Amino acid sequence: SSGINAEYGGGGRGGGRFPNIPRRSDYRVKVGGLPPTGSWQDIKDHLREAGDVYYAEVYGDGTGIVEFARQKDSEYAVKNLDNTKFKSHEGETTYITVTEDNSGGSRRSDYRVKVGGLPPTGSWQDIKD
Repeated sequence: SSGINAEYGGGGRGGGRFPNIPRRSDYRVKVGGLPPTGSWQDIKDHLREAGDVYYAEVYGDGTGIVEFARQKDSEYAVKNLDNTKFKSHEGETTYITVTEDNSGGSRRSDYRVKVGGLPPTGSWQDIKD
């Protein structure tokens, strides 16, 4: 199957067309080198060794993302599960990469601009527009 397969938190299934989905957890890793038959269930099972997997998603290009409940779990995954042998539910094996995801997700930007000289009735919407 092609497209996006995902699991949301409590075991429910979901999917979507937007690979830049909002971040549910700040402890996110990128997975690369997945075989075509690799599923979100497969990467969740493979990375479960690191700790509680909060969310897993696989894209059709051999990549995916996994979010963990705790920072120590995502750090363990990067340190100990990068370049490990991965086996899909259909038996295909590859060596996968597990790297920290620094994309920022839905976190606020660290770049701020100070604006002065606004009228007393000015709002953030006025500045944005």
